[in-house]
Amino acid sequence: MRAPTELHATDWTGAEHAYGDGADTLKWLLDACGEDQDRAERAVGVLHNCLVHQGSVYAGSAKAYPVLVDLLLDPTAPGRATLADLLLGITIGIAETEAVHHEIRAAHARATPLLLPLLADPTREVRHRLAYVTGLRTGHEELAVRALAERALSEPDPLIAAVMTGGVARHDIAGRAARLSGALAPRHTPAVRAAAAWGIAQAGLPWTTEVTTAVTEAWEHGDVLNGDVIEGEQWRWSDNPLAETLIAMADPVRAAEICLRLTQSEDQDTAECGAVAAVALLEELPHAYPAFAPVIAATRAHRDTQIRSYADDLDALAPADEEGHTMP
Repeated sequence: MRAPTELHATDWTGAEHAYGDGADTLKWLLDACGEDQDRAERAVGVLHNCLVHQGSVYAGSAKAYPVLVDLLLDPTAPGRATLADLLLGITIGIAETEAVHHEIRAAHARATPLLLPLLADPTREVRHRLAYVTGLRTGHEELAVRALAERALSEPDPLIAAVMTGGVARHDIAGRAARLSGALAPRHTPAVRAAAAWGIAQAGLPWTTEVTTAVTEAWEHGDVLNGDVIEGEQWRWSDNPLAETLIAMADPVRAAEICLRLTQSEDQDTAECGAVAAVALLEELPHAYPAFAPVIAATRAHRDTQIRSYADDLDALAPADEEGHTMP
């Protein structure tokens, strides 16, 4: 843990945060580094409130970044789940100035090699947050991809393994395609296979029959990425990963076939995945409306009233020249 003397040696002038000039930033950091466990945990909570506020980050956030890294690297530090969440919040936060943005990016790049071992941390929330931190570009892409891909193979939590797989897709390096293709294999969990397909689509890698199979089979288990959450946190790489995957596939007929298969499921979660994806696809690709006629019919005939309601949403997306030809 960073020594208090080193903290005192740092110039904390101008370490503003969400609630003021940051004159108290040093105090809370000293408490967080102290021996009193209760005071340290309270300090971490205060720092979380001050240094990230409604997605915004500040000069004090950037200045505190390396101290927070040191704290998180200490396995005995209190409030490590909150620390990991704070570090992620600062890393992806919207900086108040361009100078703060660059300072945080530089701190993140310096910290990345040090933080990679935390992908195997015993604390679930730490692994989850650090998977996202590692998936962000820092100039250490080779190290990041290797660490994410290798850890995903042994990660026991399906959602975290999927986050790691999605992180691999975000780094454009040699070997990325092979790693993502390997993650499509049936031996992997549905969440990992879904994340691999999303990654292949987002990276513009060749679409194969194996990807189509993985997409269909993965989402037959319901919303395998956003359905499994940690303290309300969803899979942050995408708001609608199935729709994004199918849109990037650039084959409306095949996309409609996948949506139809899902929508016809008697499982409500699976059927809703197909219907929601179909709505998003037609919002993005209205010319594909004719290919989705069977999907509309399937939603309208579904036994679940929630699924049937999507038929009206889909019909409402009919292009002007298709009006009057919607399903009865």
